Amino acid sequence: MNRFAATLAIQMVTAIPAVAPLIQEALREEPGLTTGDVSLARQLDLLILSPFQTVLDRGSLEQTCAEGPFLIVIDGLDECEDKQGAQEFIDHIVAFFVKHPFIPLRVFIASRVEEHIRERLEADGVQLGNLDSHSPDKDIETYLQASFQAASRRDRVIRAYVTARGEWPVKSDMKKLLKHIGGSFVLASTIFKFIVQPATTEHPLTPMERLPLTLEMNGLDGLYAQTLARSQHLPHFHTIISTITLLEEPLPIVKIAKILGIPTFEIIHVLLNLQGIIHVPGADDKGRVTLCHTSLRDFLETESRSGSFFVPRSFHLRLSYYSIASLFGRDNGLPYLTNRNFLSYNLKSLVSKVDHTRTLNNEVEQLEAHQSLFVDLLSPHAFLCTIFFYFTALYGSPNSPDFARYYFTEWPRQLALAMECPHSRV
Repeated sequence: MNRFAATLAIQMVTAIPAVAPLIQEALREEPGLTTGDVSLARQLDLLILSPFQTVLDRGSLEQTCAEGPFLIVIDGLDECEDKQGAQEFIDHIVAFFVKHPFIPLRVFIASRVEEHIRERLEADGVQLGNLDSHSPDKDIETYLQASFQAASRRDRVIRAYVTARGEWPVKSDMKKLLKHIGGSFVLASTIFKFIVQPATTEHPLTPMERLPLTLEMNGLDGLYAQTLARSQHLPHFHTIISTITLLEEPLPIVKIAKILGIPTFEIIHVLLNLQGIIHVPGADDKGRVTLCHTSLRDFLETESRSGSFFVPRSFHLRLSYYSIASLFGRDNGLPYLTNRNFLSYNLKSLVSKVDHTRTLNNEVEQLEAHQSLFVDLLSPHAFLCTIFFYFTALYGSPNSPDFARYYFTEWPRQLALAMECPHSRV
């Protein structure tokens, strides 16, 4: 939740420009507001609540407030891994409205029922709504109709088809589609993107030909698998997908290319086939590559569901290697990788989330097999010795007998290989 208040502040400036100088003044007086060195409660006060109150007291919002209160919408709070931060946010917002019950501001939170959220929201002044009894079919139908109509105006192929054949999709197909979606807005959105995504040389189907295929897919998993298969044959596919899945923060295309030592055009070639499930920015150096929904990450990180597309957490080993190797480079254009947070995140994820020696051993073998990418910067064997040393310094000896056996045999092997390596940095 470190950047949560800052994100809200940016959105508020867009809606209420008058708060901009107040937020700027707060940042000058307390730079820690954007670095996570200040509590979330204080961030909310200085970046959101106090600027709003000040502008309100000055009378700048009288005409706007006559139309109704301002609304802050927080969607998917349950997806926030920082449970304590989510609780702190709810507690502070509830306490604020207890003190200011008539302020023209409201907060709407959409979330699954998680215990750490439910227990905080069961408070005076909070109105709870249960959507289990609400059927979203009509809303989904409206969304799909509007989306297909917009697509027909943009896409010449669809427009020509509608001119020649009439309505598309026809009512019977729309009915089947709604039944197949089963009330899931996420599935509706993902299916729509899959249907209307641009055709490629490898996959030349038109949207009209693609629609019947979606009715045969087994929910999101089937859709994800079929979409990923469009790029599976391309070079570096699995490395690119694994990197996007495991990065702590999304990055532009050019930075992903620099991290992996892969040409930018090859990254783009892989991603353009996957626009139905991955957001691909319009510029290579601006915007960030993001998964369209967190369910895609869940799919990719669950081997029983994703099969050959599975992204093991042990891939953090390679991300750690690219990070450390970049520290030895000269003018390599990788400023992001020299950030200690990036390196620390991947090393900690490697140590804390990889508990199976088989997956770690496979990743070591993959790293050795692909060492040519950065071998001129850092020997993979020297890197692996560094990782084992880091593990020992931070966690001591391994608790698992299997891992301990692997640990105490692999470290000496890598050390011996590093000493044999004719490398200036070893």
